[in-house]
Amino acid sequence: MALLIFLSAIIPRLVFILHTLLAVWRVTTVKENQNYWLLTLLILLICIEMIVTLKIRKGKDYKGFSPAIFFYLINIIPSIWILEVNHFQWIKKNKCSPVNESSHKCLEVSSPNDDPAAQQSEDLSSPLDVAFKNIDDWTLALHQALLILLILGKWLLPMGAGITRDQLSQLLLMFVGIAADILEFSSETLAEKGVRCNSDLVFLIMAVWTWSMLQFPLDVVVQQIECQATPTGKRMRNLLLCKHSADLWNICISIFIQDGPFLFVRLYLMLKHHVINQMLAFFAVKNALVLILQVYRLVVIYLDIRESLNSQQQNRQRETNCCPCDIEDTQFL
Repeated sequence: MALLIFLSAIIPRLVFILHTLLAVWRVTTVKENQNYWLLTLLILLICIEMIVTLKIRKGKDYKGFSPAIFFYLINIIPSIWILEVNHFQWIKKNKCSPVNESSHKCLEVSSPNDDPAAQQSEDLSSPLDVAFKNIDDWTLALHQALLILLILGKWLLPMGAGITRDQLSQLLLMFVGIAADILEFSSETLAEKGVRCNSDLVFLIMAVWTWSMLQFPLDVVVQQIECQATPTGKRMRNLLLCKHSADLWNICISIFIQDGPFLFVRLYLMLKHHVINQMLAFFAVKNALVLILQVYRLVVIYLDIRESLNSQQQNRQRETNCCPCDIEDTQFL
Protein backbone atom coordinates (compact mmCIF):
# COMPACT_ATOMS: atom_id res chain seq x y z
CA MET A 1 0.00 0.00 0.00
CA ALA A 2 2.84 2.39 0.82
CA LEU A 3 4.46 1.65 -2.55
CA LEU A 4 1.16 2.29 -4.36
CA ILE A 5 0.73 5.65 -2.61
CA PHE A 6 4.34 6.54 -3.44
CA LEU A 7 3.87 5.74 -7.14
CA SER A 8 0.53 7.55 -7.35
CA ALA A 9 2.22 10.62 -5.84
CA ILE A 10 5.28 10.50 -8.13
CA ILE A 11 3.82 9.57 -11.54
CA PRO A 12 1.30 12.46 -11.93
CA ARG A 13 3.95 15.01 -10.93
CA LEU A 14 6.39 13.57 -13.48
CA VAL A 15 3.70 13.83 -16.17
CA PHE A 16 3.09 17.45 -15.14
CA ILE A 17 6.82 18.14 -15.50
CA LEU A 18 6.98 16.50 -18.95
CA HIS A 19 4.03 18.54 -20.18
CA THR A 20 5.67 21.71 -18.86
CA LEU A 21 8.91 20.85 -20.69
CA LEU A 22 6.96 20.27 -23.92
CA ALA A 23 5.22 23.64 -23.58
CA VAL A 24 8.48 25.47 -22.86
CA TRP A 25 10.15 23.73 -25.81
CA ARG A 26 7.32 24.92 -28.05
CA VAL A 27 7.75 28.46 -26.76
CA THR A 28 11.49 28.45 -27.51
CA THR A 29 10.78 27.06 -30.99
CA VAL A 30 8.15 29.66 -31.84
CA LYS A 31 9.98 32.63 -30.33
CA GLU A 32 13.39 31.38 -31.57
CA ASN A 33 14.93 32.44 -28.29
CA GLN A 34 16.69 29.99 -26.00
CA ASN A 35 16.27 32.30 -23.02
CA TYR A 36 12.71 31.01 -22.64
CA TRP A 37 14.18 27.80 -21.27
CA LEU A 38 14.42 29.75 -18.02
CA LEU A 39 10.71 29.02 -17.62
CA THR A 40 11.75 25.50 -16.64
CA LEU A 41 12.98 26.93 -13.34
CA LEU A 42 9.33 26.93 -12.27
CA ILE A 43 9.55 23.14 -12.23
CA LEU A 44 11.52 23.51 -9.00
CA LEU A 45 8.23 24.41 -7.31
CA ILE A 46 6.75 21.00 -8.16
CA CYS A 47 9.97 19.26 -7.13
CA ILE A 48 10.09 21.00 -3.75
CA GLU A 49 6.39 20.36 -3.18
CA MET A 50 6.84 16.69 -4.09
CA ILE A 51 9.74 16.26 -1.66
CA VAL A 52 7.85 18.00 1.16
CA THR A 53 4.68 15.98 0.51
CA LEU A 54 6.55 12.68 0.43
CA LYS A 55 8.57 13.56 3.51
CA ILE A 56 5.84 15.00 5.73
CA ARG A 57 2.53 13.77 4.33
CA LYS A 58 3.82 10.37 3.09
CA GLY A 59 2.49 11.21 -0.38
CA LYS A 60 -1.05 12.08 0.70
CA ASP A 61 -2.64 15.32 -0.48
CA TYR A 62 -3.74 18.19 1.74
CA LYS A 63 -7.26 18.83 2.96
CA GLY A 64 -9.34 20.99 0.65
CA PHE A 65 -6.41 22.03 -1.56
CA SER A 66 -3.95 20.33 -3.92
CA PRO A 67 -0.54 22.08 -4.08
CA ALA A 68 0.65 19.75 -6.86
CA ILE A 69 -2.10 20.89 -9.24
CA PHE A 70 -1.65 24.51 -8.18
CA PHE A 71 2.10 24.49 -8.93
CA TYR A 72 1.42 22.65 -12.19
CA LEU A 73 -0.83 25.54 -13.24
CA ILE A 74 1.93 28.00 -12.29
CA ASN A 75 4.31 26.01 -14.50
CA ILE A 76 2.16 25.67 -17.61
CA ILE A 77 0.11 28.89 -17.75
CA PRO A 78 3.03 31.26 -18.61
CA SER A 79 3.92 29.15 -21.67
CA ILE A 80 0.33 29.13 -22.90
CA TRP A 81 0.13 32.89 -22.38
CA ILE A 82 3.27 33.42 -24.47
CA LEU A 83 1.95 31.21 -27.28
CA GLU A 84 -1.43 32.95 -27.30
CA VAL A 85 0.15 36.42 -27.35
CA ASN A 86 2.53 35.33 -30.11
CA HIS A 87 -0.40 34.02 -32.14
CA PHE A 88 -2.26 37.31 -31.59
CA GLN A 89 0.76 39.28 -32.80
CA TRP A 90 1.01 37.12 -35.92
CA ILE A 91 -2.68 37.59 -36.74
CA LYS A 92 -2.50 41.33 -36.10
CA LYS A 93 0.47 41.60 -38.45
CA ASN A 94 -0.89 39.42 -41.26
CA LYS A 95 -4.68 39.64 -41.08
CA CYS A 96 -5.56 42.95 -39.42
CA SER A 97 -6.08 45.98 -41.61
CA PRO A 98 -3.90 48.97 -40.65
CA VAL A 99 -6.71 51.24 -41.82
CA ASN A 100 -9.26 49.62 -39.52
CA GLU A 101 -6.84 48.89 -36.70
CA SER A 102 -8.56 51.42 -34.46
CA SER A 103 -11.82 49.50 -34.83
CA HIS A 104 -9.96 46.18 -34.50
CA LYS A 105 -11.41 44.57 -37.61
CA CYS A 106 -9.75 41.68 -39.38
CA LEU A 107 -9.22 41.33 -43.09
CA GLU A 108 -10.13 38.13 -44.89
CA VAL A 109 -6.69 37.42 -46.30
CA SER A 110 -5.59 34.17 -47.78
CA SER A 111 -3.64 31.89 -45.50
CA PRO A 112 -0.83 29.55 -46.54
CA ASN A 113 -3.28 26.66 -46.37
CA ASP A 114 -5.40 28.31 -49.11
CA ASP A 115 -2.48 28.38 -51.54
CA PRO A 116 -2.57 25.26 -53.79
CA ALA A 117 1.23 25.17 -54.03
CA ALA A 118 1.60 25.38 -50.28
CA GLN A 119 -1.07 22.75 -49.82
CA GLN A 120 0.70 20.44 -52.24
CA SER A 121 4.00 20.91 -50.40
CA GLU A 122 2.26 20.16 -47.12
CA ASP A 123 0.85 16.94 -48.58
CA LEU A 124 4.42 15.82 -49.27
CA SER A 125 5.41 16.49 -45.66
CA SER A 126 4.75 14.25 -42.72
CA PRO A 127 1.69 15.01 -40.54
CA LEU A 128 4.02 15.78 -37.65
CA ASP A 129 5.86 18.44 -39.65
CA VAL A 130 2.59 20.02 -40.70
CA ALA A 131 1.43 20.10 -37.07
CA PHE A 132 4.67 21.76 -35.99
CA LYS A 133 4.04 24.61 -38.45
CA ASN A 134 0.55 25.37 -37.18
CA ILE A 135 0.77 27.64 -34.16
CA ASP A 136 -2.94 27.57 -33.41
CA ASP A 137 -3.15 23.77 -33.39
CA TRP A 138 -0.20 23.55 -31.01
CA THR A 139 -1.74 26.03 -28.59
CA LEU A 140 -5.11 24.30 -28.70
CA ALA A 141 -3.41 20.92 -28.12
CA LEU A 142 -1.64 22.31 -25.05
CA HIS A 143 -4.97 23.64 -23.75
CA GLN A 144 -6.61 20.26 -24.24
CA ALA A 145 -3.71 18.32 -22.71
CA LEU A 146 -3.72 20.66 -19.71
CA LEU A 147 -7.38 20.00 -18.93
CA ILE A 148 -7.08 16.25 -19.45
CA LEU A 149 -3.97 16.01 -17.26
CA LEU A 150 -5.68 18.03 -14.52
CA ILE A 151 -8.50 15.50 -14.37
CA LEU A 152 -6.27 12.42 -14.64
CA GLY A 153 -3.73 13.89 -12.23
CA LYS A 154 -6.41 14.56 -9.63
CA TRP A 155 -7.65 11.00 -10.08
CA LEU A 156 -4.22 9.41 -9.68
CA LEU A 157 -2.93 11.59 -6.85
CA PRO A 158 -3.47 10.19 -3.36
CA MET A 159 -6.64 11.51 -1.78
CA GLY A 160 -6.35 14.27 0.78
CA ALA A 161 -7.63 14.14 4.33
CA GLY A 162 -11.38 14.32 4.73
CA ILE A 163 -12.30 13.24 1.17
CA THR A 164 -13.82 9.88 0.35
CA ARG A 165 -13.81 7.91 -2.91
CA ASP A 166 -17.43 8.85 -3.49
CA GLN A 167 -16.61 12.54 -3.11
CA LEU A 168 -13.58 12.13 -5.39
CA SER A 169 -15.76 10.58 -8.11
CA GLN A 170 -18.20 13.49 -7.81
CA LEU A 171 -15.32 15.96 -8.03
CA LEU A 172 -13.90 14.30 -11.16
CA LEU A 173 -17.29 14.37 -12.87
CA MET A 174 -17.58 18.06 -12.02
CA PHE A 175 -14.08 18.65 -13.42
CA VAL A 176 -15.07 17.07 -16.74
CA GLY A 177 -17.95 19.51 -17.17
CA ILE A 178 -15.86 22.45 -15.98
CA ALA A 179 -13.02 21.55 -18.37
CA ALA A 180 -15.42 21.41 -21.33
CA ASP A 181 -16.80 24.86 -20.49
CA ILE A 182 -13.33 26.36 -20.04
CA LEU A 183 -12.05 24.87 -23.31
CA GLU A 184 -15.04 26.18 -25.20
CA PHE A 185 -14.62 29.62 -23.66
CA SER A 186 -10.89 29.92 -24.45
CA SER A 187 -10.97 28.40 -27.95
CA GLU A 188 -14.26 29.61 -29.40
CA THR A 189 -14.22 33.09 -27.89
CA LEU A 190 -10.66 33.82 -28.99
CA ALA A 191 -11.49 32.59 -32.49
CA GLU A 192 -14.24 35.17 -32.97
CA LYS A 193 -13.77 37.80 -35.66
CA GLY A 194 -13.04 41.16 -34.11
CA VAL A 195 -11.43 39.59 -31.07
CA ARG A 196 -8.08 38.41 -32.40
CA CYS A 197 -7.17 41.90 -33.64
CA ASN A 198 -7.97 43.54 -30.32
CA SER A 199 -5.20 43.20 -27.75
CA ASP A 200 -7.46 44.31 -24.89
CA LEU A 201 -9.98 41.57 -25.63
CA VAL A 202 -7.29 38.91 -25.99
CA PHE A 203 -5.74 39.84 -22.64
CA LEU A 204 -9.18 40.03 -21.00
CA ILE A 205 -10.16 36.56 -22.21
CA MET A 206 -6.80 35.08 -21.20
CA ALA A 207 -7.04 36.71 -17.77
CA VAL A 208 -10.55 35.27 -17.20
CA TRP A 209 -9.32 31.89 -18.46
CA THR A 210 -6.42 31.98 -15.98
CA TRP A 211 -8.77 32.97 -13.16
CA SER A 212 -11.14 30.09 -13.99
CA MET A 213 -8.30 27.55 -13.81
CA LEU A 214 -7.81 28.30 -10.11
CA GLN A 215 -10.82 26.14 -9.18
CA PHE A 216 -9.04 22.90 -10.08
CA PRO A 217 -6.80 22.75 -6.98
CA LEU A 218 -9.87 23.10 -4.72
CA ASP A 219 -11.68 20.14 -3.17
CA VAL A 220 -14.06 22.13 -0.98
CA VAL A 221 -16.98 21.82 -3.42
CA VAL A 222 -17.51 18.18 -2.39
CA GLN A 223 -15.94 18.07 1.06
CA GLN A 224 -18.28 18.05 4.00
CA ILE A 225 -16.89 19.71 7.12
CA GLU A 226 -17.39 17.81 10.35
CA CYS A 227 -19.88 19.80 12.37
CA GLN A 228 -20.24 19.39 16.10
CA ALA A 229 -23.82 19.67 17.27
CA THR A 230 -24.41 22.01 20.20
CA PRO A 231 -27.45 21.97 22.50
CA THR A 232 -27.53 25.75 22.74
CA GLY A 233 -28.96 27.94 20.03
CA LYS A 234 -26.05 30.34 20.04
CA ARG A 235 -24.03 28.39 17.49
CA MET A 236 -26.98 26.99 15.59
CA ARG A 237 -26.41 29.32 12.64
CA ASN A 238 -22.77 28.28 12.33
CA LEU A 239 -23.83 24.65 12.55
CA LEU A 240 -26.27 25.04 9.66
CA LEU A 241 -23.73 26.95 7.56
CA CYS A 242 -21.26 24.15 8.23
CA LYS A 243 -23.86 21.63 7.06
CA HIS A 244 -24.24 23.42 3.70
CA SER A 245 -20.56 24.36 3.33
CA ALA A 246 -19.98 22.28 0.16
CA ASP A 247 -23.04 23.77 -1.56
CA LEU A 248 -22.03 27.30 -0.57
CA TRP A 249 -18.52 26.79 -1.91
CA ASN A 250 -19.93 25.43 -5.16
CA ILE A 251 -22.21 28.43 -5.54
CA CYS A 252 -19.42 30.93 -4.81
CA ILE A 253 -17.03 29.26 -7.29
CA SER A 254 -19.67 29.23 -10.01
CA ILE A 255 -20.63 32.88 -9.48
CA PHE A 256 -17.20 34.42 -8.96
CA ILE A 257 -14.77 32.11 -10.80
CA GLN A 258 -16.54 30.52 -13.76
CA ASP A 259 -20.05 31.33 -14.95
CA GLY A 260 -20.06 34.89 -13.63
CA PRO A 261 -16.82 36.00 -15.36
CA PHE A 262 -17.71 34.01 -18.51
CA LEU A 263 -21.08 35.73 -18.76
CA PHE A 264 -19.48 39.13 -18.21
CA VAL A 265 -16.98 38.60 -21.03
CA ARG A 266 -19.61 37.31 -23.45
CA LEU A 267 -22.01 40.17 -22.71
CA TYR A 268 -19.13 42.62 -23.03
CA LEU A 269 -18.28 41.23 -26.47
CA MET A 270 -21.88 41.33 -27.67
CA LEU A 271 -22.94 44.68 -26.24
CA LYS A 272 -19.73 46.70 -26.42
CA HIS A 273 -17.93 45.26 -29.46
CA HIS A 274 -20.97 43.87 -31.34
CA VAL A 275 -19.42 40.41 -31.64
CA ILE A 276 -22.60 38.36 -32.00
CA ASN A 277 -23.19 34.86 -33.30
CA GLN A 278 -25.38 31.91 -32.49
CA MET A 279 -22.89 29.98 -30.32
CA LEU A 280 -21.81 33.04 -28.36
CA ALA A 281 -25.43 33.91 -27.59
CA PHE A 282 -26.21 30.30 -26.65
CA PHE A 283 -23.37 30.03 -24.13
CA ALA A 284 -24.20 33.46 -22.72
CA VAL A 285 -27.75 32.26 -22.08
CA LYS A 286 -26.34 29.06 -20.59
CA ASN A 287 -24.11 31.02 -18.18
CA ALA A 288 -27.01 33.27 -17.21
CA LEU A 289 -29.25 30.24 -16.59
CA VAL A 290 -26.60 28.61 -14.39
CA LEU A 291 -26.23 31.81 -12.36
CA ILE A 292 -30.00 32.06 -11.89
CA LEU A 293 -30.14 28.44 -10.72
CA GLN A 294 -27.24 29.03 -8.34
CA VAL A 295 -28.99 32.04 -6.85
CA TYR A 296 -32.16 29.95 -6.54
CA ARG A 297 -30.14 27.26 -4.76
CA LEU A 298 -28.73 29.92 -2.43
CA VAL A 299 -32.27 31.09 -1.60
CA VAL A 300 -33.32 27.49 -0.88
CA ILE A 301 -30.38 27.07 1.50
CA TYR A 302 -31.23 30.36 3.22
CA LEU A 303 -34.86 29.31 3.69
CA ASP A 304 -33.74 25.97 5.06
CA ILE A 305 -31.43 27.66 7.55
CA ARG A 306 -34.13 30.14 8.60
CA GLU A 307 -36.68 27.36 9.03
CA SER A 308 -34.25 25.35 11.14
CA LEU A 309 -33.47 28.39 13.29
CA ASN A 310 -37.17 29.14 13.82
CA SER A 311 -37.83 25.52 14.72
CA GLN A 312 -34.93 25.52 17.16
CA GLN A 313 -36.17 28.78 18.71
CA GLN A 314 -39.69 27.42 19.12
CA ASN A 315 -38.36 24.29 20.83
CA ARG A 316 -36.35 26.42 23.25
CA GLN A 317 -39.41 28.54 24.03
CA ARG A 318 -41.45 25.42 24.75
CA GLU A 319 -38.76 24.14 27.08
CA THR A 320 -38.65 27.52 28.84
CA ASN A 321 -42.43 27.60 29.27
CA CYS A 322 -42.46 24.12 30.72
CA CYS A 323 -39.69 24.77 33.25
CA PRO A 324 -41.72 26.88 35.80
CA CYS A 325 -44.42 24.24 35.90
CA ASP A 326 -41.91 21.55 36.63
CA ILE A 327 -40.37 23.64 39.38
CA GLU A 328 -43.74 24.32 41.04
CA ASP A 329 -44.66 20.62 40.91
CA THR A 330 -41.33 19.73 42.46
CA GLN A 331 -41.78 22.26 45.27
CA PHE A 332 -45.31 21.05 45.96
CA LEU A 333 -44.15 17.51 46.30
